[in-house]
Amino acid sequence: MGQVLRTIETRLATMTLVEPGLILQRFREGSRLDRTGSEENRKARAELSAGGPHAMLTVFPKDIDFEVEITTRDHFQLEREQNTLVALAVVVNDTLAGSLSKLFFSYYPQVFDTAMFEGEAEALACLRVMLAD
Repeated sequence: MGQVLRTIETRLATMTLVEPGLILQRFREGSRLDRTGSEENRKARAELSAGGPHAMLTVFPKDIDFEVEITTRDHFQLEREQNTLVALAVVVNDTLAGSLSKLFFSYYPQVFDTAMFEGEAEALACLRVMLAD
């Protein structure tokens, strides 16, 4: 029997297994990114992927707020060590989210593929290609 596609609601985001091996992390408008919420999302990713290899699409809403300390930790270290996250696409809806994402990945280069987009359809298509390789 295959994986059951499902959704987990966290304090900051809706996390959905949209197809086997592909997770959509959609942050809620008005949410404030912090370490506690980031860890909650990491645990939801692990549960949705059953600890196996997966790609993730992260969608930031316009005007997302964040605590500065969120930029002082590599939130994907565990996935990198376990080689479970194979690709990450980020959809940014404003300059701040784009700048924050670029800053994060310049401080914490990842071993998996990363890309930034302005549209979800393009990001999903790219992730599907990455997963197929």
